[in-house]
Amino acid sequence: MEALHVPTTRGRRLGAGTLLGLVAMATALFAPAATSAATPAASTATTATCDEGRWPASVQGMPATFHAGARAGDYIWHNSTGWHLRFTHVGTRRIVFSGKIVSNTPLTVAPYRLEGGDSFALSADKLTLTYRFTNYGRIDGLDFRTACATRLWFRGSMAGTKLPIGRIWIGRAGHHPLQNPFVILRNS
Repeated sequence: MEALHVPTTRGRRLGAGTLLGLVAMATALFAPAATSAATPAASTATTATCDEGRWPASVQGMPATFHAGARAGDYIWHNSTGWHLRFTHVGTRRIVFSGKIVSNTPLTVAPYRLEGGDSFALSADKLTLTYRFTNYGRIDGLDFRTACATRLWFRGSMAGTKLPIGRIWIGRAGHHPLQNPFVILRNS
């Protein structure tokens, strides 16, 4: 496992218990994705039934900072109706958001406030969702559900450049992933 560097604040050191807690939380919630350029292989094994609500508490609820015209980036959350991905930015200039979501079980997807120039595609096996949204400062996005997936892989870009992690907000508290791309794992 790769070592996690936790910077200190104003010369103070974090206690060993705090550091171990941070490492455990980061590993459990936002596991780093493979660093290769290839898309991760999807598993075909699924369970017959699952509880859609078993995703980590940290991904639940719309990020508190999200609204039309909020800071540019990807806003991601889960709730009782499934997963939600939204894009917005300050101002009315044209910014293109694009990316990919890969599940280890089939996805269903619905658009949210599509505008001209917005597009998305679900692969034939329904495991890979690719998108490209042209945003003018309002809200664009997708709503999707998983079929008992145990992991979701995300990669996001803005204006053709990989989004920095500080431009990706996850769940009500607006957590940032450890890297882009990143994986969210279902609780076992």
